[in-house]
Amino acid sequence: MQVKLLRVLDGTPYYRLGGVRKVSVDVRIVAATNQNLEEMVRTGRFRSDLYHRLCQIQLRIPPLRERIEDIVPIATHFLNQYNSELSFTNEALRALRSFAWPGNIRELRNVITKAAILARTESITAADLALEGQASFGASSFGASFDTGGGLPVAVGVKSNGKGPVDGPNLEGIERSTIMRVLAETNGHQQRAANLLGISRRTLSRKLKLYGMESRQSFVS
Repeated sequence: MQVKLLRVLDGTPYYRLGGVRKVSVDVRIVAATNQNLEEMVRTGRFRSDLYHRLCQIQLRIPPLRERIEDIVPIATHFLNQYNSELSFTNEALRALRSFAWPGNIRELRNVITKAAILARTESITAADLALEGQASFGASSFGASFDTGGGLPVAVGVKSNGKGPVDGPNLEGIERSTIMRVLAETNGHQQRAANLLGISRRTLSRKLKLYGMESRQSFVS
């Protein structure tokens, strides 16, 4: 694949899939990676000619842990996107700055979104962020921590295959109420709700059908 891409970037005409005439490209390439390409070139895993073809102008964006001064402004931006009436306590701001953020921007956005959804007051505390021992979570699953009333935190999840909630005490009811709460926050907009929950639009639709909610309430796709 690297050889084929290099040929196209060097201006070699090529056939489109199913095409009968050769075409040439006139494009500007903007490429991004989280790999050390110089090391990959040295070890033979990346072609040096392709690397030098792509690397005319290089911009390095350090991870969040190397630019602590950016964490709070970015977190505030995400919080304002969800609810501009919410704010961080000083304790929460210190927790944001001290966390390593192995998942970088995506992890920060997910943490802020979860805290905004579960916040019981207008001030986001360090406890709301739940950063102690937290692992990164991606777009294929939604994780949250709830109090069941007995002081026992229960992990709640929507499986990425959309086949139901993860095992646990009364998780179906908690999952159902969480989905309804997020839908209420987004005025019934399913795509926005799915984005906030970290699941696909199709998974959310299956959940609504599973809980018999789609027929009783009007939602925006």
